[in-house]
Amino acid sequence: MDIWFWVVVVVGAALIAMVLVGARRSRSRVDPTQVTIDAALAGRIKALTAKGDKLGAVKELRAATGLGLADAVRIVEKMSPAKGKPAGGPDLSKAPQTDADRLLAGIGPDHLDELRSLVGAGQQIQAIKRVRELTGLGLKEAKDFVDGL
Repeated sequence: MDIWFWVVVVVGAALIAMVLVGARRSRSRVDPTQVTIDAALAGRIKALTAKGDKLGAVKELRAATGLGLADAVRIVEKMSPAKGKPAGGPDLSKAPQTDADRLLAGIGPDHLDELRSLVGAGQQIQAIKRVRELTGLGLKEAKDFVDGL
């Protein structure tokens, strides 16, 4: 009789697991690559993050688009300026302290605009190559710089 008890427990657990997995898969999921954020929504999100209300910005984005929590948080993180940096990219105004900072200080505003347009067009690899041409940085440092734009 002990073996039948364990067989029933195992089969019951398997059925419960199947139901839970099926319910999870059946939930509607919005593809974040298919979401369009209009200018008004983007402005509200940026205003909320500028006030320090990142949670409110995530809630607003989720309500307007139907995105999941993780996707909404990632998008709000990308839309909000990093602490200590201006909204446009890395802070190049402070005195360079490392070799990489000294090299990056040589990138002028015209090159920054070019790099931002490459990143905006989804051409990060070309932007990384251009940073390496301009500065002589290694691949990792150039990638880190482009990611900060």
